[in-house]
Order: sequence, then C-alpha cells, then structure tokens
Amino acid sequence: MKGWQINAYGGIDVFEQKDLPDPQPKVGWVLIEIKAFGLNRSELYTRQGHSGDAVTLPRILGIECVGVVIDGGGTDLQPGQKVAAAMGNMGRLHDGGYANRTLIPRKNVFSVQTELPWEIFGALPETYLTAWGAVKEAIDLQPGQSLLVRGGTSSVGLAATSIAKQMGCTVLATTRKEAKVPVLKAAGVDHVLIDKGGVADQVKALFPDGVNGVVELVGLERTIMDCLKSTAPKGTVCMVGFLGNSWDYKFFPWMPSTVNLTIYSSETLHTDSATPALQFIVDQVAAGNYLPNIHQVFPFEELPQAQDMMEKNLAAGKLVVQL
Repeated sequence: MKGWQINAYGGIDVFEQKDLPDPQPKVGWVLIEIKAFGLNRSELYTRQGHSGDAVTLPRILGIECVGVVIDGGGTDLQPGQKVAAAMGNMGRLHDGGYANRTLIPRKNVFSVQTELPWEIFGALPETYLTAWGAVKEAIDLQPGQSLLVRGGTSSVGLAATSIAKQMGCTVLATTRKEAKVPVLKAAGVDHVLIDKGGVADQVKALFPDGVNGVVELVGLERTIMDCLKSTAPKGTVCMVGFLGNSWDYKFFPWMPSTVNLTIYSSETLHTDSATPALQFIVDQVAAGNYLPNIHQVFPFEELPQAQDMMEKNLAAGKLVVQL
C-alpha cells in the first residue's frame, strides 16, 4: 500500500510517501480501501509533536477516512460496504487515514448508505460528528434557540451552523477577517461578528440576556471567558477546538452564575451512536439541508501542501484529500 508516514516531528518536510506492506486482516478489525479523507488540526498538532504519549512513531496520521470494506475481520461488515472511520486511536497508536488502506477497530467504523461523491462524503465524518456532538449532546440546543459559533469559518464551525440552522435556530458566528464574512453569510449565519479580541458586547447588543449556547473552537483563556460572558443563564459553552494553538487549560474560569461549561471530544465516538448520526448527516447533505463546506480537494500526492494550507490558516472550511 502507499501511505504518508512520519518518523519524526516537525514541519511538512517530515512527511514521507512510502510503499508499505498491506495491513493484514485481523479479527474484530475492519480493513478499508480508502477513497478520501478530511484533514484535521489535531493531525497538524501531532505532526508538530504536541500529542505526547498518545502517539508512537513511525506513524501514518489521519483520524478519519471513508472508503470500502475489503475484509470485515469476522464482524457484521461485509466486503464492498461503504464505511467511514473516525477517531479512537486512528493515526496515533495505530496507523490512520493518510494512506490508500487502513485497518481500524470495528467500534470506530460506521456503515453508511450514500451515493455522495467520495470527496463530499470524505469531508463529513469527523467534522460533522464533532459538531453534532457539541450542538446536540453537549449543549442540547433546542429548536428556535440561539447559538454562537466562536471560530465560525472552521470546518466544525460551519457544520455547527448547518445543524443549528436546520433546527430553526439563530446563529451568530465570529471571524477575525472581514474577507471571510461572505463565507459565513453563505453558510446561513444570521449575525457575523468581527472578533477583535472580544465579542460579548456585540452578542449582548443582539441578545441582552446572552445566547443559549456557544460552540467554542478557539480554545484560549480569553476567548473562553468571553464566551462565558456571552451566554445566558443556564446556557452552555462547549469547548471543542484549539484554533488558538493552545492545548493547556491552566486556569479555572470564574464562570457567571448558572452558566455551564463543558467539552466535547470525538474520542468518545462509538459506532452504536455515531452510525445513525452520520447516516442522518449524510442524508441531510444529499438533500441540500447541510453544506459539505469544502474549501479545497487535493490529490493524494499533495497531502503535504494540504497540511501547509491548514497550518497557515488559509482555508475557510474543510480540506479533503481524494485518492
């Protein structure tokens, strides 16, 4: 098989495209022929060396992929089925999606029926399941409520907007760049907020009591505190991402009374809950109710260039690699 492997941490030059032995079928694991995969910032952080003991080298990165089952490993999955795979220890303790084949534990494989093109299907699993978990499970947003998306032009931010808008919610979303306002408007955002360090005053001008929920994708102390100030009593701020390039929370936020702070991690994904959610998401994309939010599709040979674009924050939406 062919795969992009790293043997050390560093810049995009640590990626090596290699011809490697094919993964061998294994009981309880699913052998997948990969057709496409999305890029995620956690893979960037891993490549830079920030994942510690969670990763062993050499490693093929990639926490998600879509493709076709080659061997079901004695599970209920059969050769030829379309599947997605995400998280668990993909691309960390065992090889992930930056290849044309991969071997994944059954609990992290989701069987989906869809006729979407591979590049669109490949843009959905990690991004939409993370947004779904934040909006539906962590915040428990209800139809007609209000949602602030902090880091609105990220792929997860745009997915959260699609999910909330389909529920009839009012969506506020932030960007630091005026040039990205049209991206947010096209995604259905009702109120675009230019983030110059804080947006709580802008939020309160629209919703004096604060919004019902916040998807917090920046992950810095100042943005989390600002989001807490933007939230209504009994509302929830859900920390999801680290667009601010900081992994550590070394502070304890003095939260406004009755405002909730939680976190959603796709490490909790399991096929039992993720499979029906992803099938619903795929169907909504096919129907035009959710947007795939793809910024650019790269050929497999240009994986390092795709990571470089992500590292430079040049994308508004999802970067996808298609084989």
